[in-house]
Amino acid sequence: MRVTTSERIYRDLRKRILSLEFPPGAELEENALVATLGTSRTPIREALIRLASEGLVLMSVGRSARVMPLEVTDLRGFFEALDLTSRAINRLAALRAEPDQLERIRAGMVRFEDGAAAKDGVAMSEANHAFHEAIGEAAHNSHLLLSYRRLLTQSLRIVRFCFTSAPFEEESLQAHLARTLADHRGMAEAIAERDADRADEIASAHCDLFRNRVNAILLKPPRDLATVRITSVDES
Repeated sequence: MRVTTSERIYRDLRKRILSLEFPPGAELEENALVATLGTSRTPIREALIRLASEGLVLMSVGRSARVMPLEVTDLRGFFEALDLTSRAINRLAALRAEPDQLERIRAGMVRFEDGAAAKDGVAMSEANHAFHEAIGEAAHNSHLLLSYRRLLTQSLRIVRFCFTSAPFEEESLQAHLARTLADHRGMAEAIAERDADRADEIASAHCDLFRNRVNAILLKPPRDLATVRITSVDES
């Protein structure tokens, strides 16, 4: 299937934003992007508008935009929303997932395991997003899915910031990955077995794992907080 120029630019910019190559608050001036990406303004403008709808770009008057600042000053609210939405999504997926959606969930799980085995952070991040996105689609609730996608996108940037600010020591990394892999397997199995209560329970525990990791990072001074303002859950 042919990928349009607009889609290619969108994927490129999104990857750079989520990897923090374009850090929070960075200017995205259209003329500079035209020169860098070797295309016209129209597909760049279309990509920026699409990224703005996902909460990754802040559009401004004229031909400029900037990467949305990472200002999660209300982490308590963020994690409350993530926990409740994840639980609802996983519960509904266990009740409504279709066979092809179960396959996509399992495929995302396996991709994450492969990335973990290869210690490929980018592959793990993409596979993790695909895994949770597949569960979101299996819930068959467009309103919840819209909120869930925005929370997942915000989660990607928070995870990237945390891992680059204070990387895991090897022993801690292996323990974290083991728990993540177990959660993913548990969610996939619960959804496949139509066990909504178990899917709900594991989704909440998985959110706690993320929350605890973020709070652990916040106890250490990050390398650069110039455009990232985050307070701990307990301080919110």
